[in-house]
Amino acid sequence: MVFKQLQDMALFALVVECGSFTAAAQRAALPKSSVSQRISQLEQSLGLRLLNRTTRQLSLTCAGECYVVHCREMLQASEKAELAIQRLRDNPSGRLRITAPAGIAATLLAQLTTDFQRQYPEVSLEILVSDSVKDLVSEGFDVALRTGKPKDSSLIGRKLGHSVRHMVASAEYIAQHVALTHPKQLAAHPCIAHRAWGEWTLWQGDDVYRYQLPRMHITDNLLYARECVRAGAGITLLPYFLCADAIAEGTLVPVLTDWNVEGNDIYLVYPSRKLNSSALDCFIRLVVQHPLFVGLD
Repeated sequence: MVFKQLQDMALFALVVECGSFTAAAQRAALPKSSVSQRISQLEQSLGLRLLNRTTRQLSLTCAGECYVVHCREMLQASEKAELAIQRLRDNPSGRLRITAPAGIAATLLAQLTTDFQRQYPEVSLEILVSDSVKDLVSEGFDVALRTGKPKDSSLIGRKLGHSVRHMVASAEYIAQHVALTHPKQLAAHPCIAHRAWGEWTLWQGDDVYRYQLPRMHITDNLLYARECVRAGAGITLLPYFLCADAIAEGTLVPVLTDWNVEGNDIYLVYPSRKLNSSALDCFIRLVVQHPLFVGLD
């Protein structure tokens, strides 16, 4: 009911602007009879006549003069709202809420958001770093970076790339222990594992070995696991983007390099393909084209 009255208020303002039902009907692409009927219904709902009608002209009543001011203000507010939305479409601004696990946030996402804000300084960013999978819709997030394809089929998941994983330990730890040649030797070493993993699966040709992880040292944060092994706590399994710099520096050393381990698929996840804000569309475009994900392996 309220929505129809707002429409009739806009139509009334148009009739006053045009000076006749005929001209207003042409502007609104409506039959003249419909315009006249809707203005009459508006008057009935208000309980006052807004227009004096003769065969030759229309004139505003006192009530009409008062009412049309508010109708015009409503139209002006609508035009301002549309202009604000157009600016958001044409010039990315507003806020983006992004979530990612700690390992991705501290490496990949940090570079992405830095590059994004250089290009789109009017967009404000709110980043929630959490290794718990957040519900994007109910918790109000625009986009997430995650490992693995989203389980919720209602979400859009765009694969960005694949990252291999490495089993690593500190150079000092390696120097103090006999070199590992087979995964079964892991049982003699302290392992720091992500709580999502019950086992590490390694293979060499047709030889597959599943190491059941003891729950002696588990975490939900791979950054923590990385720093533990840097400090000499033992061995962990890390995606390449989390250990590449340390391996290059020599502070972390890959172990069991003759064995393969399963890697990570990196996904960009967001609620919908349709009617996204300009800021989100620009962020998605920057991410999927970013050099970080070219040859991620």
